[in-house]
Amino acid sequence: MGKNNFKVYTPSKYAEIIINSALKNYFQDVYTKKKLDKLRVVDLSCGTGNLLCLMLEKLIQLSYEIDGKYSYNRKWLKGYDLDKQAGETYNENIQRILKKYDLTGTISFENNDGLMIEDKEKYDIVLGNPPYIGEKNNKELFNKIKKTDFGKKYYESKMDYFYFFIEKAIEILKPNGILSYITTNYWLKADSGRTLRHSLRKNGKFLEINNYNMSVFEEAPGQHNIIFLWKKITDDFVYNSEEFKVTVKLENLDFIMNEKDLYSPTGRIRLIKEKDLKFNEKIYSKSNYKLKEIFYVNQGIISGCDKAFVLKEYNERFQKYLRPLYKNKDILKYSYNKENKYWVLYIDSDSKINSDLRNHLLAYRDKLENRREVKTGRISWYELQWSRNENIFLDEKIIVRQRCKTNLFAYSNGPFYGSADIYYLTPKEKHLNIFYILGYLNSEIFYKFYKLNGKSKGYNLEFYATPLKEIPVYYPENTSEIKYIEELVKEQIKNYSDETQNKIDLYFKDLFK
Repeated sequence: MGKNNFKVYTPSKYAEIIINSALKNYFQDVYTKKKLDKLRVVDLSCGTGNLLCLMLEKLIQLSYEIDGKYSYNRKWLKGYDLDKQAGETYNENIQRILKKYDLTGTISFENNDGLMIEDKEKYDIVLGNPPYIGEKNNKELFNKIKKTDFGKKYYESKMDYFYFFIEKAIEILKPNGILSYITTNYWLKADSGRTLRHSLRKNGKFLEINNYNMSVFEEAPGQHNIIFLWKKITDDFVYNSEEFKVTVKLENLDFIMNEKDLYSPTGRIRLIKEKDLKFNEKIYSKSNYKLKEIFYVNQGIISGCDKAFVLKEYNERFQKYLRPLYKNKDILKYSYNKENKYWVLYIDSDSKINSDLRNHLLAYRDKLENRREVKTGRISWYELQWSRNENIFLDEKIIVRQRCKTNLFAYSNGPFYGSADIYYLTPKEKHLNIFYILGYLNSEIFYKFYKLNGKSKGYNLEFYATPLKEIPVYYPENTSEIKYIEELVKEQIKNYSDETQNKIDLYFKDLFK
């Protein structure tokens, strides 16, 4: 895997899995010279070729098992990489392997961008560990590919660059060809992965998904990696997803899924057992709303320059503009820490700034004017980048951390200003009982549902706008049920206790049994 000019290579343990799984599914226990000779493998970002070199050694050994002698076919392997020096090292590595088996030959390598190759040449196996590059800090790279026909076809906002490598692999695979990749696992549920998931679902089927939920790279400890094996379906194949099984491997759990169950109703990929699918069915069948139908879901403030707008101490000179700013860790289960440690200069389009404030902001003017929304003329240079409607922070609401290990939803009915790592749920109708919904969101049943179906990163749940909006909710007509949960939740807001929480959990458990 390369990020611009530096490389993070696949550890041998995982390279073995990528190669062995691909070969097993290509040969299908039919190991013949004809099938071996016809094999065509490509790595679109091969680096120094640690995957292709391992593949070559496997193929040379297979040639001996099949034909009684070691042989090498230059057409077996093709590598692409933008790093010329890496390509030279790849050649040296190949030559060492060939010499080991008393063979000679040249390699098929191009010092080019693998994403820009034409799809005339098709392959039986595409393997790789493509570069993991986010758009945020690599605008130039993304802008370049977005101008191409290929980029226009597959680009999606906030995607990772490696998505393009999966799309290209789909294009260049032969019918029944095998894609064997190691990537991060975020795209399985990310909003930015919708186009990619659609392509995979439309053009083929998963064979194996090995979700490590941790980094397999010592050089990149913050990642959560996945190895997946996918097969391209022939154009004339009558696709019936019920016939296909997917082998799923989680941390200490292996099981088989029907491919039709792999995709959630919203098109995300979920890796869950049959009993959990039945649990999901109970939740969906009982629910009578999606959260977005009864609540507005909004993100907190984005300043675009916290140094300019966020203060650690209250300053009398700015009292007209200062609002109490809370951090996401201030949010607890049902309640929140009332004492704010920060203040935000709340400046929106209606604000008239005085000379004191103007002088304070002038020190940051260059950075403030460089924000996208200022350049496009949407805001003045001194405004918050996204101030939001101030009522979001003032009215009755439910607040939640964007990322946390469990479900921590809290009640607020006063000023609670927060940044983009906090989400705000405000009821659309005044008659809606916010405490009943809060009880559900903090329940054990909801935690189980979101753990299975919502977004996550490693062991953290992620409460972003889209997955929050799609949450199935049951809201009863029976006012006595609502009142019962309301009273318990108000107790929790005042003084949290496990005993009271057990009553809330039991109610929702019985509701969805």
